Amino acid sequence: MDARRAALLFLLVAGCGRHAPAPIDDPPPPVASVAPRDASEEPTLAPLRGEPPIVPLAVEGFPDAVISIPLGATSPRPVVVATHGMWDFPEGLCDDQRWIFHDRAWVICPRGRPMPDKTFFYDSAEALSREIAADVRALVTRYPGYVDEGGMLYTGFSLGAILGVGVITHDPARFPRAVLIEGGEDRWTPGLAASYAKGGGQRVLFACGLRGRVGAAQQAASMLEHAGVGARVVLGKLPDAGQFMHWYNGPIAEETRAAQPWLFESDARWGTEAER
Repeated sequence: MDARRAALLFLLVAGCGRHAPAPIDDPPPPVASVAPRDASEEPTLAPLRGEPPIVPLAVEGFPDAVISIPLGATSPRPVVVATHGMWDFPEGLCDDQRWIFHDRAWVICPRGRPMPDKTFFYDSAEALSREIAADVRALVTRYPGYVDEGGMLYTGFSLGAILGVGVITHDPARFPRAVLIEGGEDRWTPGLAASYAKGGGQRVLFACGLRGRVGAAQQAASMLEHAGVGARVVLGKLPDAGQFMHWYNGPIAEETRAAQPWLFESDARWGTEAER
């Protein structure tokens, strides 16, 4: 090897083993920016399915509840809690409430305590509140992602309506809207109405089937309106015989269904009948 080629080889080998130090003031390498997530790209839930749409719900520590499933839902839906009358069953009321609210909401119907004649009974507002809370927990566990636990609608018939006044006034934020069917109108006082309003109460519909209840319901509605809670009274009448009844379906259900735009005013979660 001649002297010129040897010198060239030396320079190449020396250069491969040497690294120039980076300047101290060099900026850090650029970080790739992340574009904000488009809401339209968020994954949607698979449409809810059920056959039949009204099914039992196992509840830890309590008898099975009955629920109406909002079929086709791909996003969380709000909740209707529907409570039956004295020595009654949840299945009939749940079917009635599904007819009213269809697939715009879940309907949870607490069963209550079993009686010797195989009907069911709610012992107190406190006991009913505990059962409702357990029912909602069970629903959320069974259908994760599909339940909107925000302000719920409380509907109660007869005993369910009577005890319902205690349930909703104990937790107005959870039950800002209520439908009291054939009961509960005589449980309101000006102080209780004011407390409900202060806690977040917004709407109460008194649905009467007996004409004799209308006067007391109007007085209760007046107390609520004075306190700042929207209140209405409707009377369901059998059109053919002109008779009235202590029940929750038929004309009374029709009046409740017709009142939905007012009942859910300012709460977009409930949408409209056509949207659901």
